[in-house]
Amino acid sequence: MSSGASSKLRGIGITLSFIGPILILYAIFFIVPLGGSLLYSFTDWDGLQNSFNWVGFRNYADLLLHSGEFRDSFLFTLQFSALNIVLVNVFGVLLALLVDSKLKSKYALRVVFFSPNVISLIVVGFLWKFVFSSVFYELGTQLGWNFLTYSFLGNPDHILYPIAGVSLWSSVGLAMVIYLAGLQGIPGELKEAMHVDGAGSWTRFWKMTLPLLMPAIVSNVFLTTTNSFKVFDLILALTGGGPANSSQSLAINIYREAFTANSYGSGTARSIVFCLFIVIVMLIQFRVLRNKEVSA
Repeated sequence: MSSGASSKLRGIGITLSFIGPILILYAIFFIVPLGGSLLYSFTDWDGLQNSFNWVGFRNYADLLLHSGEFRDSFLFTLQFSALNIVLVNVFGVLLALLVDSKLKSKYALRVVFFSPNVISLIVVGFLWKFVFSSVFYELGTQLGWNFLTYSFLGNPDHILYPIAGVSLWSSVGLAMVIYLAGLQGIPGELKEAMHVDGAGSWTRFWKMTLPLLMPAIVSNVFLTTTNSFKVFDLILALTGGGPANSSQSLAINIYREAFTANSYGSGTARSIVFCLFIVIVMLIQFRVLRNKEVSA
């Protein structure tokens, strides 16, 4: 064997020694479970017994044609995701602009705005459930502010808004940090040049700041989208999916179908459909936002 071929093989061996363990772990914790889920989605397995029957595409047909609860959960997840993506990114930009200003308290504000992000979402859910059900009611009763005695978590028609508000409170800090990094990456010379040219604050924002923030916007939109679609623990602690399943997200619906109703085959079929939908959404987002990032 020539020295060149030996050197090439040695290089491949070194590369595999580094990436091999990662590939093995990836296969064990992702590829194998995904394959198992796909397999079980064509069965009637209840998750408990050792035996099951093949049912083909029956789980998928029932899911798409007869499961009104799944469609309601799908619609709620879409509504929550759309609202959450807009709120988190708009307020993230606004807070980043605030803490990037010349305020003396900007460093303290960064800590205050980011702090909720380090709290577990299950804790956030229980905390705000107590606030909505007890603190607001008691405060409204003592002060005579009737709007605070409103049942924020008890109205199925308006349950989306308190959930989105809590999600905004808990996640906007991370978006702010990413946007702040983008703002601080804008060259000072460019800011000064636009200021010298007489551009106002609004013009500078639209013509310079926003286009240069596109990489941060892409990152935040991807991150917020995935977190919004897979929301589980926050809603589970805050409303439990109620009232009357009006706030049941897709993740909660899949969990209950597989582990509460003991219909693991149907639950995995739902998870496969959910996964495919997220992949399609992310591909569309990547194509649209990546083109905007390049053009900016």
